Amino acid sequence: MRTLVIGCNHRSAPVAVREKLAFDEAEIDEALTRLGRQFPQAEAVLLSTCNRVELYCARPLHGRPTITEAIAFIAAFHNLDVADLAGVFYSHEDGEAVRHLFRVASSLDSMVLGESQILAQVRAAFEAARRAGLVGRTLGDLFQRAFGVAKEVHSRTAIAAGRVSVGSVAVDLARQIFARFDDKTVLMVGAGKMGEVTLKHLLATRPRRLWIANRTEERAADLADRLSRDHQIEVEVIPFSQWIDRLASADIVITSTGSREPILTADRFEPIPARRRYRPLLIVDIAVPRDVEPRVGRQDSVYLYNIDDLQVVTETNVAQRREALRCCQEIIETGVMQYLEGRPGRDLGPFIQALRDHFGGIADQELHWLLPKLENTCEHDRQLIEQMLHRITRKILHHPLDLLRDQAGAGSAGVYADTLRALFNLHVEEDRAPQTPKPDRPGPET
Repeated sequence: MRTLVIGCNHRSAPVAVREKLAFDEAEIDEALTRLGRQFPQAEAVLLSTCNRVELYCARPLHGRPTITEAIAFIAAFHNLDVADLAGVFYSHEDGEAVRHLFRVASSLDSMVLGESQILAQVRAAFEAARRAGLVGRTLGDLFQRAFGVAKEVHSRTAIAAGRVSVGSVAVDLARQIFARFDDKTVLMVGAGKMGEVTLKHLLATRPRRLWIANRTEERAADLADRLSRDHQIEVEVIPFSQWIDRLASADIVITSTGSREPILTADRFEPIPARRRYRPLLIVDIAVPRDVEPRVGRQDSVYLYNIDDLQVVTETNVAQRREALRCCQEIIETGVMQYLEGRPGRDLGPFIQALRDHFGGIADQELHWLLPKLENTCEHDRQLIEQMLHRITRKILHHPLDLLRDQAGAGSAGVYADTLRALFNLHVEEDRAPQTPKPDRPGPET
């Protein structure tokens, strides 16, 4: 069986395209049903997340779908013109398809390196395909091995340790302080690029509202319009002279101005905590020079972090992940090699049995034709004739089977098997998953 994957992800297609190609749960079930009807000899798993849409298939050597047909299937399902999707899809076959799946399941292909959600999503996609009866011997073995490799990657390395950008580190800090964000107010002071990037990370937590203050009110208004449109959040532009007063009602503050002197001193901040009834306040000061005096952070209810604080955490995480990434790649390459080395034997097993059954059946038919025609033949002679026929069968098959096993080690057994299948009209039954799901085995934590 040949293995292939076609798909698009956050690197190959913008979100405007990915959202057109995405599948919800009901659409996945419908798509799998159509796949089974359109390509009855193929196994298939369809994976759809916010960052990727991928179709994994296993099919006979010259079977269907081809890569072009698989891409056309996804496009047709969503009533899209394939010509409009040029450059959107990537594809991999055989060993590269195996490597790609292992990387995806292990989160090495994710937007956030080391995130754990993707493994649960791959497992859910596999289970949906199994329920639809589209998982057979090939994809069953492949995905189970992928789950094992992913578990090994996450248990043996620090790939999921820490974030690797200032913005994502700020979000991690916020999550340590606040249990929820839908009732929180974010105050952005300044409209610098780095502050905007950090703010976008925080907006992913879906806070209740956002206030923006900037010395140039036009820039604040422009930023407010873009953020309101892109993140569907209530945004208010406030006069720069009022932002310190608004600290009494804010929960998260990002400062990113170009001031040469601190815009928030300990003296000016002193009355604010009491007005807040000492509720927690997170201040992320990413300005250089700093916008907030360090003494502000001495208040018990205030969590103040400057750009150096965030950068230390980020650099530590990056270093940890670089070392972890090397270990992950070694684990994945070992897994790919082990899978590919064992695959020929798994693929040839049903075929070899079918070949033996075919020739053994011919021998049995000829024996049943011959025996009634032999008169006065003792049981011993009958057994000798039967043994002779089966010895001839084994000798005929000896060299072809040895050749198949040798070519399996070289990776080209499929060509020989396909030729023999056509010559002798062999029909090899592939194991398929049952229509009703089996109880789940314990898997990796996600």
